[in-house]
Amino acid sequence: MTATLPARAEAPTRPGTHRALNALRAAAAMLVVVYHLRTLLFVDPAEAGDGALTTVLYAVTGLGPAAVLVFFVLSGYWVGGSVIAAFRRGRFRWASYATARLSRLWIVLGPALVLTGILDHLGLALLGNTSIYLGDPAYHHTVPVADLAGRLDPLTALGNLGFLQTIVVPTYGTNASLWSLAYEAAFYAIFPLALYAWKSRGPVGVRILNAVLLIAVCALVGPKVLMYLPVWLMGAGVALYRDRIAAVLARLRPRTLTLARAGAALVVAAALWATQASYSSRNVLLLAAATTVLLALLVQDLRWGGLPGRVLDALSAYAESSYSLYAVHLPIAALIAALLAPHAAQRWVPSPAHWLALLALSAVLVGAGWLFAWCTERHTGHLRAMFDSAFRAVGRSARD
Repeated sequence: MTATLPARAEAPTRPGTHRALNALRAAAAMLVVVYHLRTLLFVDPAEAGDGALTTVLYAVTGLGPAAVLVFFVLSGYWVGGSVIAAFRRGRFRWASYATARLSRLWIVLGPALVLTGILDHLGLALLGNTSIYLGDPAYHHTVPVADLAGRLDPLTALGNLGFLQTIVVPTYGTNASLWSLAYEAAFYAIFPLALYAWKSRGPVGVRILNAVLLIAVCALVGPKVLMYLPVWLMGAGVALYRDRIAAVLARLRPRTLTLARAGAALVVAAALWATQASYSSRNVLLLAAATTVLLALLVQDLRWGGLPGRVLDALSAYAESSYSLYAVHLPIAALIAALLAPHAAQRWVPSPAHWLALLALSAVLVGAGWLFAWCTERHTGHLRAMFDSAFRAVGRSARD
């Protein structure tokens, strides 16, 4: 298959080699964790008082849902960029693409579903009368409302493993965070299908088949998933023009580039704040656009040294565990919250001690994410090699 996309551009820098974007990814994951813990452990904002510091802390710890949009933009840049690069070289192959994506997703998702099942069954057995495991709506759907046991059946687990959560089956157990993986998987399929049908110089029949599959995937996932596709595509758009953007940045004076990056970061922070206050379509697009601008300004990595550089290094290193953190933190947080605040009416009122406890528990979950990644994500290459070997064996058998 030969593509007709413009030549010359390279694939975006891999996630593991770009400190600034890795740090952004890690920070977004941590914001999601803090948000879920605060929602489960603290009283609602309306009951927290109207002090300025409390208002600010509730807003900062409420950025989690908005931070997921940052993930989508970065995913579009990295995954969409890899697809664009493969098409430009005329080397896109569904088998290699599928093994890369599925090995990356499943090596964490499968064990995360097992862990969720174990922790949720433990919670239901030992803490079944607590508000969290009874599905109290006071938690605003951070954990599912009612019939938690009904969401722990094998069919739901298989549906989540097949990225059909929120589309055909509910998210598994208390792990409501898994909704975004279904959206990601849909985008991973839609983008190359569209490129193949539109830009490929391959046989007409193959292009038609890809177009039919594209329509089928879009019909399956529906509008609630497709409405987030433009956010993902914004990141892919940066990847498409990465070389041109990098050339423009190279002509800027260092001070000008620094000021532009600082300004874009402030706009992203303001957009995050606005989105947590009102999760409207306008604010979602504003945040996605602001993140895209910042992403474009960061296609060339930061060259910080000293203490800022070490902080950047630490966040970048942890980014390799951010997917694991995202996939496992919520069932752990639910169990912790059921132990510390068994009933919704017993949730904490803001106080210095409680904020410090929130910080400490967030650190515990960050550590749990790192440990889980050490057991899973670090072996992604091995799983991919197994998938590649299996595909080659099937291909040889088909030829024979």
